[in-house]
Amino acid sequence: MSVLLILGMMILCLDFGDRYIGVAATDHEGRVPYRYGTIDQKVQEALDEVEHIIEEEAVEKVLVGVPVSLEGNETEQTYKSLKFIEDLRDSLGPEIEVESVDETLTTVEAQKILRFEGGKKNDEHAEAARIMLDDYLKGEL
Repeated sequence: MSVLLILGMMILCLDFGDRYIGVAATDHEGRVPYRYGTIDQKVQEALDEVEHIIEEEAVEKVLVGVPVSLEGNETEQTYKSLKFIEDLRDSLGPEIEVESVDETLTTVEAQKILRFEGGKKNDEHAEAARIMLDDYLKGEL
Protein backbone atom coordinates (compact mmCIF):
# COMPACT_ATOMS: atom_id res chain seq x y z
CA MET A 1 0.00 0.00 0.00
CA SER A 2 1.40 3.40 -0.86
CA VAL A 3 1.63 6.39 1.42
CA LEU A 4 -1.04 8.16 -0.62
CA LEU A 5 -3.56 5.52 0.37
CA ILE A 6 -2.74 5.83 4.07
CA LEU A 7 -2.80 9.61 4.34
CA GLY A 8 -6.20 10.78 5.44
CA MET A 9 -7.05 7.43 7.02
CA MET A 10 -7.32 7.12 10.78
CA ILE A 11 -5.81 3.85 12.00
CA LEU A 12 -6.31 2.27 15.41
CA CYS A 13 -3.76 -0.15 16.89
CA LEU A 14 -4.45 -2.54 19.76
CA ASP A 15 -2.00 -4.24 22.11
CA PHE A 16 -4.20 -7.14 23.22
CA GLY A 17 -3.60 -8.65 26.66
CA ASP A 18 -5.54 -10.88 29.02
CA ARG A 19 -6.70 -7.93 31.11
CA TYR A 20 -5.62 -4.73 29.37
CA ILE A 21 -5.81 -3.65 25.76
CA GLY A 22 -3.54 -0.75 24.90
CA VAL A 23 -4.97 1.57 22.28
CA ALA A 24 -3.07 3.88 19.96
CA ALA A 25 -4.34 5.85 16.99
CA THR A 26 -3.13 8.08 14.24
CA ASP A 27 -4.24 11.64 13.84
CA HIS A 28 -6.99 12.07 11.26
CA GLU A 29 -4.42 12.57 8.51
CA GLY A 30 -3.00 9.12 9.29
CA ARG A 31 0.48 10.47 9.94
CA VAL A 32 1.17 10.80 13.67
CA PRO A 33 0.67 7.88 16.08
CA TYR A 34 -0.28 8.67 19.67
CA ARG A 35 -1.40 6.86 22.81
CA TYR A 36 -5.18 6.80 22.86
CA GLY A 37 -5.80 4.94 26.12
CA THR A 38 -6.23 1.55 27.75
CA ILE A 39 -9.25 -0.74 27.92
CA ASP A 40 -9.55 -2.65 31.20
CA GLN A 41 -11.41 -5.84 30.30
CA LYS A 42 -12.50 -6.32 33.91
CA VAL A 43 -14.40 -3.04 33.66
CA GLN A 44 -15.24 -2.66 29.98
CA GLU A 45 -16.41 -5.06 27.26
CA ALA A 46 -13.49 -5.02 24.81
CA LEU A 47 -15.41 -5.39 21.54
CA ASP A 48 -18.01 -2.82 22.55
CA GLU A 49 -15.33 -0.33 23.56
CA VAL A 50 -13.35 -0.82 20.33
CA GLU A 51 -16.53 -0.39 18.28
CA HIS A 52 -17.30 2.82 20.19
CA ILE A 53 -13.83 4.22 19.48
CA ILE A 54 -14.08 3.28 15.80
CA GLU A 55 -17.43 5.01 15.47
CA GLU A 56 -16.44 8.08 17.50
CA GLU A 57 -13.14 8.59 15.68
CA ALA A 58 -14.15 7.43 12.17
CA VAL A 59 -11.44 4.76 12.14
CA GLU A 60 -10.97 2.96 8.83
CA LYS A 61 -8.39 0.31 9.77
CA VAL A 62 -7.56 -1.61 12.95
CA LEU A 63 -4.23 -3.25 13.66
CA VAL A 64 -3.86 -5.86 16.40
CA GLY A 65 -0.50 -6.93 17.78
CA VAL A 66 0.21 -10.64 17.66
CA PRO A 67 3.10 -11.91 19.80
CA VAL A 68 5.49 -14.73 19.07
CA SER A 69 8.35 -16.00 21.17
CA LEU A 70 11.87 -14.68 20.56
CA GLU A 71 12.53 -17.94 18.72
CA GLY A 72 9.62 -17.14 16.38
CA ASN A 73 7.25 -19.73 17.81
CA GLU A 74 3.58 -19.22 18.51
CA THR A 75 2.57 -18.95 22.17
CA GLU A 76 -0.68 -19.22 24.09
CA GLN A 77 -1.00 -15.43 23.80
CA THR A 78 -0.54 -15.72 20.01
CA TYR A 79 -3.68 -17.84 19.83
CA LYS A 80 -5.62 -15.52 22.15
CA SER A 81 -4.68 -12.53 19.98
CA LEU A 82 -5.67 -14.34 16.78
CA LYS A 83 -9.02 -15.28 18.35
CA PHE A 84 -9.55 -11.62 19.31
CA ILE A 85 -8.82 -10.60 15.70
CA GLU A 86 -11.38 -13.13 14.49
CA ASP A 87 -13.98 -11.84 16.97
CA LEU A 88 -13.21 -8.26 15.97
CA ARG A 89 -13.65 -9.04 12.26
CA ASP A 90 -16.98 -10.75 12.99
CA SER A 91 -18.12 -7.80 15.10
CA LEU A 92 -17.03 -5.04 12.71
CA GLY A 93 -17.94 -6.66 9.43
CA PRO A 94 -16.21 -6.04 6.11
CA GLU A 95 -16.36 -2.23 6.28
CA ILE A 96 -13.40 -2.00 8.69
CA GLU A 97 -10.13 -3.69 7.73
CA VAL A 98 -8.54 -5.64 10.62
CA GLU A 99 -4.91 -6.64 10.23
CA SER A 100 -2.36 -8.34 12.48
CA VAL A 101 1.05 -6.79 13.20
CA ASP A 102 4.14 -8.09 14.96
CA GLU A 103 4.37 -6.97 18.56
CA THR A 104 7.70 -8.60 19.42
CA LEU A 105 9.49 -6.68 22.20
CA THR A 106 7.11 -3.71 22.09
CA THR A 107 6.33 -4.03 25.80
CA VAL A 108 10.03 -3.92 26.68
CA GLU A 109 10.51 -0.87 24.46
CA ALA A 110 7.39 0.77 25.94
CA GLN A 111 8.69 0.25 29.48
CA LYS A 112 12.02 1.90 28.56
CA ILE A 113 10.30 4.88 26.94
CA LEU A 114 7.98 5.41 29.89
CA ARG A 115 10.86 5.19 32.38
CA PHE A 116 12.74 7.80 30.34
CA GLU A 117 9.66 10.05 30.14
CA GLY A 118 8.75 9.54 33.77
CA GLY A 119 5.43 8.18 32.49
CA LYS A 120 2.90 6.04 34.32
CA LYS A 121 2.92 2.24 34.29
CA ASN A 122 -0.75 2.27 33.18
CA ASP A 123 0.39 3.83 29.89
CA GLU A 124 2.56 0.80 29.09
CA HIS A 125 -0.03 -0.99 26.94
CA ALA A 126 -1.01 2.14 25.03
CA GLU A 127 2.67 2.93 24.42
CA ALA A 128 3.26 -0.61 23.11
CA ALA A 129 0.34 -0.07 20.72
CA ARG A 130 1.81 3.30 19.67
CA ILE A 131 5.16 1.65 18.93
CA MET A 132 3.47 -0.99 16.76
CA LEU A 133 1.53 1.70 14.93
CA ASP A 134 4.65 3.80 14.41
CA ASP A 135 6.51 0.75 13.03
CA TYR A 136 3.57 0.01 10.73
CA LEU A 137 3.50 3.56 9.39
CA LYS A 138 7.28 3.57 8.83
CA GLY A 139 6.95 0.33 6.90
CA GLU A 140 4.43 1.97 4.59
CA LEU A 141 6.81 4.77 3.55
